[in-house]
Amino acid sequence: MLKKKQNDTEVSRTRSILCVGQLVADIVVHPVERVDFGVDTVRVDSIEALNGGDAMNVAVNLARLQAPVRFAGKTGRDSFGEYLLGRLDELGIAHDGMEPDETLPTSTTIVLINGAGERTFLHCAGANQSLCRADIQDEWLPKDGIVFVGGTYILPKLDGEGTADLFAVAHEKGALTAMDVTHDTTGRWMEVIRPCLKHLDCFLPSIDQAQAITGCALPEDIAAKLIGEGVKMVAIKLGSDGCYVKSAHESFFQRAYPAKVVDTTGAGDAFVAGFLAGLAQNKPLFACAQMGCAAGSITVRRIGATTDALTPENTQQIIKGGA
Repeated sequence: MLKKKQNDTEVSRTRSILCVGQLVADIVVHPVERVDFGVDTVRVDSIEALNGGDAMNVAVNLARLQAPVRFAGKTGRDSFGEYLLGRLDELGIAHDGMEPDETLPTSTTIVLINGAGERTFLHCAGANQSLCRADIQDEWLPKDGIVFVGGTYILPKLDGEGTADLFAVAHEKGALTAMDVTHDTTGRWMEVIRPCLKHLDCFLPSIDQAQAITGCALPEDIAAKLIGEGVKMVAIKLGSDGCYVKSAHESFFQRAYPAKVVDTTGAGDAFVAGFLAGLAQNKPLFACAQMGCAAGSITVRRIGATTDALTPENTQQIIKGGA
C-alpha cells in the first residue's frame, strides 16, 4: 500500500490528511520542581492554556508544515471546547461536522514541567471517551490521501474494531493509513490494536509503547514482529536517539538532531507530523524520518506541545545542519 504506481502529476501532488482522535486543552505550568500540599502558594514563571492531545497536536503541526489537513474528534459543549475549535480555525484546519458531547466535558490536562523539561500530567479524559466510528463521516476520508488516528488506547469507543473499519474504508478510497498510540492502562496492548494492524500502512509508536505491544526489546525485533502482524511500515520513536524505520523494502536508523531541551511535551507528535508531511509529499522514507526528527528537535526548544517555530523552512534548516 505504501508503494503505488503514480504518474508525474500524482507524485508532485501533496496528499490531504485527515487526523482523527484525541484533542485536549492543556494548562501548562512552568517550572514546577515539586508539589507540596503543605505550602499555600508557589510562584511559577508561566501558566498558559495551549492545545494538546495526540491527534490535534499532529494536525496543528501538519498545518504549520503547510500540509492540507482536516480534523475529526470530540469536545464537550464548554469553553475549553470552544478554545480548541478556535485554535483549529486559526490555523485553517477544517473541522465542520464535528458534534460536541452533551454530557462529558472537553478533555483537559494540567501539565507540570520542571526546569529540566521533564513533565507530568493531571488528566481528565472527558469527551475523548465518547468518540466513535459513527462520529467520523466517510466523506471526510481523503481520496488517495492519508488517514491518521492518534490517541489509541484512550479512545475506548473507537479503538480496535472501530479504527479497523475506518482504515478499511480509507483503503477503499485509495488512502494510506497511519496510527500512533499512547499508554495502555489496561495492559491489553496487542489485544486492543490487533484488528487494526492488517489495515495499517504506517505505525508510529514510541519505543516503550512498541516494547509493551510486542514483548520485544530491540527496535529491529519490534518492527519485524509488527510487520509480521500485517503492518506495512513501522517508524519507532527512540527519543534522543532518533528513530528506527522498517518496511518490506528497507530498514535504517535515523539520528536525532541536537537541541537544548526546554519541554519534551509533544515531541513525539511533532515527529509524527514531520513524518506524515513527508509521506504526504511522496518523499522516500529516509527523508520522512529526517523531517520527523527535525520537527521533534524544533518542538522541544519551546514550552508546549506545538510551536509556531515549526515551519518547512526551519525543518529543512535543521536537516541541512542548521541550529
